[in-house]
Amino acid sequence: MAMKIDGQQGRDAPERDALDDLFAEARRTPPLPSETLMARILADAKEMQPRAALPISMPPARGPGFWMRLSGLFGGAGALAGMGTAAAAGLFIGFAQPVDLSVLGDAVLGAPLETVELMPSVDTLLGGN
Repeated sequence: MAMKIDGQQGRDAPERDALDDLFAEARRTPPLPSETLMARILADAKEMQPRAALPISMPPARGPGFWMRLSGLFGGAGALAGMGTAAAAGLFIGFAQPVDLSVLGDAVLGAPLETVELMPSVDTLLGGN
């Protein structure tokens, strides 16, 4: 072997060739991780995976309750609420009898409200009077 001096401050060429051969050998056989390292990496990866949520158990569905069936008979909850409000207002007006209501009744009917027969007898209906 001929010893040559290259341009890097007196280093010998055979030493540089040996180092290049060593690096070339390392490139040909890449280092493999150990089994314990791979086991730890896989265990960490498995722990970080998202877990499925537990299923929520719902009670079995029952049929509509009493109030739902009752509101369905009257056209829904809104109609039932309107009828209840009208019934409550009617009870209040009938119990309290505001003065303005009797004046309005006198003006419309032409007679005091107490003297008007709102439910005529059957004879009146059959007689045609």
